[in-house]
Amino acid sequence: MSSEESRQSTATFRFQVIAPLVVRELGARERAHILRDLANRLWKTPDGRTIRVHGRTIARWVARYRAQGYAGLLPEVRVDRGAHRRLPEQVLARAIALRQEDPSRSVRTIIRILELEGLAQPGQVKRTTLSHALCRAGVSRAEVTRAKETFKLREAPYPNALWQIDTQHALYLPGSDGRRRTLYLVACLDDYSRHVVARFYPADDRPCLADLLKRAIIARGKPEILYADNGANYRSNLLANACAQLGIELRHSRPYRPAGRGKIERWFRTADTRFNREAQALIDHGRITTLEQVQEFFAAWLHSEYNARVHSSTHEAPNDRLARVHPDHPTVWVDPQALAHAFLWTQTRVVSAVATISVEGNDYQVDPALARRKVTIRFDPYDLRTIHVAWDGRDYGRATPLELAREYSRHVRPPAAGQSEAAEQVPAERTPFLDMVLAQDELRRFAEAGRTRFATPDSPANGGEG
Repeated sequence: MSSEESRQSTATFRFQVIAPLVVRELGARERAHILRDLANRLWKTPDGRTIRVHGRTIARWVARYRAQGYAGLLPEVRVDRGAHRRLPEQVLARAIALRQEDPSRSVRTIIRILELEGLAQPGQVKRTTLSHALCRAGVSRAEVTRAKETFKLREAPYPNALWQIDTQHALYLPGSDGRRRTLYLVACLDDYSRHVVARFYPADDRPCLADLLKRAIIARGKPEILYADNGANYRSNLLANACAQLGIELRHSRPYRPAGRGKIERWFRTADTRFNREAQALIDHGRITTLEQVQEFFAAWLHSEYNARVHSSTHEAPNDRLARVHPDHPTVWVDPQALAHAFLWTQTRVVSAVATISVEGNDYQVDPALARRKVTIRFDPYDLRTIHVAWDGRDYGRATPLELAREYSRHVRPPAAGQSEAAEQVPAERTPFLDMVLAQDELRRFAEAGRTRFATPDSPANGGEG
């Protein structure tokens, strides 16, 4: 991991710690209660250590975040970077033994014993150095004195307080080679209103997750908390860094204990029984042959048959409940450029002697001052024309394309190139529920726009419902 990636990982970790204190407005007593709770928790650092963070440290991070935003959480570049700071093996082994002998023994006491035993000179072993070494060895005081923790997740008190997000294997679409392709349904549910933003994708990967989350933020504003499972996409640095930069607290359910994700799981069952089965029948009979057609039918169903209909639990339509904005928690909209920048991929490259780098087979010119240095680049995998370059915490602008052999990353599917050839049409014997939903959704949209839909041989006159 490069120094710049390490700094970003540290900043993201610090935001995860302070997120409950900065993503919403809090009263003094509530803030003090949350601060005490955060200081008592165990945290997993980017380098694998398990620690507790002191309340004063948390307060200092909060102050820096309020003053400078995400950049205020980036650690300063060490002036002694590269210096040898490793403890002698004999000293570390004895320190581990002293901790195991008495798990509650403090680091300062261990250091003093090492000095009295003659294994270390006074002042030779620093408290933070030994503390980090003990954490890496799995014998930190926080780890050995771990307490049982229980959580209870209730309904969010207002829109955008908490979103749940998940992915489901949903449909199977025939490909041009005769094989069936799996379509994945990614959904994001607002816990308070039950409003859902969802979409089908041909892959279960980070770009699809990022696309869906950006669509949800554009449609509803940003959430205070995003709650997900422990899948690879949801544990990725891409999502963690994006949430940190956007000021969203990212939470994960415990492995094999999906408590709190019941609402999104229940919605997937609803989608499966009310849409997926109908859509798969149309696919099997050749009525739906492309992903674009699936999206069209699904968008109509989601708009007309779910978000616009009364929910059995809330007794209100998700659209209506989402519109009930809390006066103390207004909708927070995100600038589109900032939203796009938050989800850029991050990689490292070594600049050549002539100040060029290679990305996905493309060559780019960078600032000559970066020659022979290891730099950090950020880019959209679907648009390799723009590459952002940084080194040692400083922004060096965009790289200039010299040769574009590829316009998108080989690690993502190419953008949709249009409709594929339709398969031979087979008469469907099933009642065309989704066809009726699509027509009804069209009627609703015309009515909402205050426009008149002219009669057709297959529809009631003047757009009326027959």
